[in-house]
Amino acid sequence: MKYTLAVIAAAMITTSPVHAQTTRAGLGPMRIDVAGVRLGMPIGQVRTALASASYACTPFGNEADFATRVASEVKSRTGARGAVPYTTGTMQLDCRGPNGEGLTVTFAQAPTGSVVDGYGLNIDGRTVDLPALRRQLTAKYGRRTVGTELRGSWCDAGYRCGDAIVFSEGPTVIIDTTTSVSINATRGTRADKADDAAVMAAADRLVPKKTRAAF
Repeated sequence: MKYTLAVIAAAMITTSPVHAQTTRAGLGPMRIDVAGVRLGMPIGQVRTALASASYACTPFGNEADFATRVASEVKSRTGARGAVPYTTGTMQLDCRGPNGEGLTVTFAQAPTGSVVDGYGLNIDGRTVDLPALRRQLTAKYGRRTVGTELRGSWCDAGYRCGDAIVFSEGPTVIIDTTTSVSINATRGTRADKADDAAVMAAADRLVPKKTRAAF
């Protein structure tokens, strides 16, 4: 039995409704949400949003948090002895929606804690009215930056916009409704580099880089 469009829309999209007859400018990828989850959202808000949307989630894996990465860099620079105090942030949440939707949320470790680095939602195409859902997605999210009604990408201005998450430089959301429903999002490779730069900058404040003597 197929889910009604209203049920699927409630599970996937929480942005405010707009009139479907007019295709408006596309939302920025940082504003697009799945079950209330957006790129860059702190993990506490993610848990609240998913609980409100009746998603059951299990954390998967931990990794060094921002403070630990900074401490490791400082130790590397100073040659200090002893173990680095190891604190962790959540790597991923694996979730199941109220109608069987599969949702994975991955996190990056920022100075403020774990924030959403990406997400992926999958729904069996046999359980939804795909043509009707495509119209709803266009009404909710607006025009795609690139692509078609079947598979399109929403990207921020100033970044190359393609149809592959792995090569995305900036925030990107890719929606594919060719035979099933998949919504994948990433903050992009430049965000990863910015995270690394933030670690280096924090270490610089603790252990300023030495300037070379002039000869």
